[in-house]
Amino acid sequence: MQKNMIPLFLLTFLFCLFPLHAIADDSLCARVKIEINQELTLERKAFDVHMRINNGLSHITLQDINIEVTFADAEGNIILASYDPNNTQALFFIRLDSMENINDVNGNGTVQPSTSADIHWLIIPAIGASNGLEQGTLYYVATENNGVTS
Repeated sequence: MQKNMIPLFLLTFLFCLFPLHAIADDSLCARVKIEINQELTLERKAFDVHMRINNGLSHITLQDINIEVTFADAEGNIILASYDPNNTQALFFIRLDSMENINDVNGNGTVQPSTSADIHWLIIPAIGASNGLEQGTLYYVATENNGVTS
């Protein structure tokens, strides 16, 4: 961290496991990793959130993938984030930046067998997201991931 940079808010993340529903009673596993590519974010500076879904199953496609990005404050209260840059109530703005090896993240996405999908979102904090605190404000970023196998 550079000494001349003062954090206006800090971002930490939580992420939920990717629930998979199998036709049989066998346990299945696909690995999901979320990474925020910036250690320090200053108010109004955008940052990249990267999610990778590794489908290590050689014969099963992950289908109907739905990923919701959510934010919470230090007490766990949900914070409004929006894909609409004109939403004046949102503390964070989200833009789906890129997708590789997945065609959708809104309920129709698929990840083929033995494939990894990469998804990038651009997150922009709204003016005032730091609450004016010089030491920063803690927020959590979470993803809720749903999908089925076939």
